[in-house]
Parts: sequence; structure tokens; C-alpha cells
Amino acid sequence: MEMVPQAIFRAIRSRPPLTADEAMRSSAMHATARPEPALSRPIHARRSHKKTRTGCHVCKIRRVKCDETKPACTRCTSTGRSCEYYPVLVPPANKSQSPPHWQSYPAHDGLSLYCVTWEIPGDDAERRSLCYMRERAIYDISGYFESEFWDRLVLQISYTEPAVRHALLGLSSLCETYESQGFKDDQDKRVQFALQHYNKAVGLLANSLSARQPRLEVVLASCLIFVWFEFMRNDLDAGLRHFKGGLMILDSFRQPNKPDTSSSQMIDESLLRSFSRLKIHAAIYGSPSFEFVTEGDESIRRGVPASFSSIEGARESLHTLLDTVTRFLRGIGDPNFLATTQTPPLGLSPHALEATCESLLCQLRSWHRAIKNSPASIFESQNPRHTAAMCHLHMCHKTVTILLETLFTQSQMIYDRYDSCFDRILTLAEQLIQNSQHMGRIIFFDMGVMAPLFYVVLKCRNLDLRRKGLSLLRLAPCREGMWYREDTIAYAEWKIGIEERGRGQLSEAEALPESARVSNEHLKEVIIGGRQKTVVSFQCQGPDGVEYGQDVTDLNTRMGQL
Repeated sequence: MEMVPQAIFRAIRSRPPLTADEAMRSSAMHATARPEPALSRPIHARRSHKKTRTGCHVCKIRRVKCDETKPACTRCTSTGRSCEYYPVLVPPANKSQSPPHWQSYPAHDGLSLYCVTWEIPGDDAERRSLCYMRERAIYDISGYFESEFWDRLVLQISYTEPAVRHALLGLSSLCETYESQGFKDDQDKRVQFALQHYNKAVGLLANSLSARQPRLEVVLASCLIFVWFEFMRNDLDAGLRHFKGGLMILDSFRQPNKPDTSSSQMIDESLLRSFSRLKIHAAIYGSPSFEFVTEGDESIRRGVPASFSSIEGARESLHTLLDTVTRFLRGIGDPNFLATTQTPPLGLSPHALEATCESLLCQLRSWHRAIKNSPASIFESQNPRHTAAMCHLHMCHKTVTILLETLFTQSQMIYDRYDSCFDRILTLAEQLIQNSQHMGRIIFFDMGVMAPLFYVVLKCRNLDLRRKGLSLLRLAPCREGMWYREDTIAYAEWKIGIEERGRGQLSEAEALPESARVSNEHLKEVIIGGRQKTVVSFQCQGPDGVEYGQDVTDLNTRMGQL
């Protein structure tokens, strides 16, 4: 494992800690480059009162007083809501700095809550920030599913590892700032607090890597927090550099001849799952095709089980398939090579590539059968998070199925056959958005509704469905992983606009002619009249075959990596 510290050391050193002036200039630059709408809230005068910190999570979000009945409060049960209590911080019997003791307490609805029995290290500001991360941010950023990494592992490690703790403090402060104002004020003390602790975490980890070989989990957990910190600051390139360093470590760890198999180099499964999901994010959005095509997981070769015993099992199986699909798609590049004289990608013939695509579709169909064969009690729950989780899985499954079934077709008219499928995706997305609004979420670190909605708006030419998809995008969370809502909406509006200009005299109820449908868009930055613009290159079907066109826009060029 000698190469492991060097790999992450290079990744960390590629972005040295910022000075105070550099940090503030960088924060201001990012706020200007990618503005987010501020969340303005009316200010109401409130009478002095004593706040309770033992009420349930749902009542806190609804901003109503909780009666604190256990296991489910009356306010929730009387209105049909699923009650969820926060993890409880139990002070230790003595003040000794012993390692934290974690216990999992099953809630009445089957979710697990974690209780940690130690005092949070640090001063008042640091304790407050960690409490915010534990009690508010973690629930939001983990999306529709519980996250063992955020809910358990990272909190455990942060108690004994200063680098992880400072990284978590920085990320927590950024999340709180984003929730309250969207980084509109670059002088916000929370932004300065976040940058201070991020730089401290980077320095501590770099020093640790120089002096000794730290636990592998510490390095990888720090790496993931650094990735999301940079993503939150709108610096996707820096985040992807950290992520690439983490993948190098994982690749070296998986080598069969690795010399170190000690417990200090064991990796928690939640870390592996977090890297796998982030790899899917990076493959779909924000990275060149070759950067994150790593060795496939052994679980891919095990196939899809006949049934599932939990929602999490269904999720892991589908995500394994998504990982395989994204690596396949990135490997083949442009599927239009079938109609050209290009050399087939991946060293496979066109027939072999189509066979691989069909094999993936068979696995997706097997996954759907496994859902039907699973006990109904697993998926039928009054818990809104469980309901949202199943909606999300079905939405992703249907989207990827359409993508593969249409992958090697040469005509954009084929998508007209999928209007009912697109409509179903929109219905599922609408349910998920309602769930997010009910829970007050504005940012996810997991995949949500934006990617499927974006796919529907790009490929569906039924104008009513397109408009509905665009309306739902406007209601989506501000951020989902690397996806920015405003950038996604801008691209979707451009695509609809340029195609509708080719409708001519046809009514909106009639099918959009193939000559108006554009595909294979590529975005490139150019300087026009001293200003930075984005040129979109695309192709469409003309009277004499494929034609190529360009359009000058203000779109974000990173959207062209999709």
C-alpha cells in the first residue's frame, strides 16, 4: 500500500490551502460565476420562549410545537404523518475522552436512528456546526435513502480524527450558508468559518500523509468530504480531482497482490458504496468519458437476485447495474459509429456492442421482476422516505431502460413511441418533488429528479409533456450532486426553443418533424466581441441526410458533457 499515501497526497497538494485573501476572492468569484436564487423569508416578531430540542424531526420542519409523545408524537399520528425523532446526544457518565459508543435504535417505522454517547469536541461554534450537520444537514443531503456513510461512519471517525472533524465542520457551515442564503454574501462569517476549517483539514491530512500511513478509512472519508466541499463551492474541477485521487486509492487497494491487509487498511462498506454512487454522478455529469472508467465491481458478475429483502438491497442492485451501464455508455462514446466508417469502440464489433446492450436490458428486466417477487411489506410503508425511495428507483429504472432501448437507433422519431413512459417518469418525479418540498429540502448529495427530468425534456417531443417536465425542473431542489437547477433549466429551454422553431405551420398537437429535431449536441466556449459565449454544435436530419448546425448561447459548457 506504499503508493496509496502518495496518490492522495498528490491530489491534496494539487489544491494548496488558501490564504484568507484568496479564500474570500475565490468565494466571491464563484458566487458571481454561478449565482443561486436567495431564499428570502419574512421576518416575524416572536415572543420570548424556551426552545425545546427534544421534539420530533417532522414537527420541527413543519414549525409546530411537538408534544414529544414516544415513539410517535400525537401531532404526527393525528394527521397521518410518519413521526421521526432526532438522534439523542447522551452525555457520558464521566468526562474522560473515551472513544464514542454507538448504538442503533430502530424507530417505530423501521428506520434506524443513531445515538452517540460522547460530548462533541471543540468550542461552542464547532459544536454548534457539528450539531447542525448531524440533526439537519445529514438528513437532507442523503436524499431519499439512509446513508451509512453520513449517518454513522463519518461522525464516528470525526471524533478521533481531527482532519475529518475539521473537514466536516467546513462542509456543515457551507450547507447551512447555502440553505439560508445560497452564498449571496461572500462576507458571511459562516463562509469564512468553512474555509478556515477546510484549509485546516487539508493541512492536517497532508501532514499526516507525510509523517505516517494513516488509516485508509480516514483518508477516503476525508477525500469524500473534500469532494462535496468543492462541489458546494461550485468548483467541480477541484472536487473531481479529489475524487480521482480517491479512486486511485481504491484501485490500488483492490489489487490482488496488495501487501497490507491489516485492520487499519480495511474499508467500511458504506465508503465503497459512496464512491460507487459518486462515480455514477461523475460519469453522467461533469467529467470526460475516460477519467472514471475503472474496473468493474465483483458484484456485477453475480447478477440480479430473484427477490429483495429490503429497499436498500433493491437500491444496491440497481446502482450496480447503473454503474455498469454508465461505464458501457462512456466506453462507446458516440453510438452513431454504427452508421459510419468509424472504428468500433471498446474493441468490439457493432454486433457485440448491441449484444452487450441487450444483456444490460435483460438485467434491468430481471431487476423489475425481482421487485415484483419481493414481499409487498418491504415496499408498502406509510413512511414518506420509503415511498420516495421506491419512486426514485422506479424512475431511474424506466429512464435507463428507455436510454438503452433507443441507443443504436438512427432516427429521433423513435422517441414518439415512449410518450407513455415519459409520462410515467414525470408522474414519479412529481411525487418526489412533493416529498422534497414537504421535508423542506433544497440540496441533495445523491441523485434525485433532475437527471431523469432533463432526459425527458431532451428526448420527448410531445410539447405538453415537455412543458410539464420543464415546470417540474423549476420545482426541483436547487442542487442535486453536481446538477445545478438553473443550468439544467437553461439547457432544457434552449433545446425546446430551437426545435420548436422548426415546427413551421404544424400545430402543437402534431408530431414534431424529424427535420426540426436536433441531437448529439456539443458545447464549446468561445470569445465573441470580447465576451465569453457558448457555441452549441448539433446535427439534424436534412433532405439530403445528416446536416450540422451551430447556435451561440449563454449555456454552461459543462452541460455539454452529458
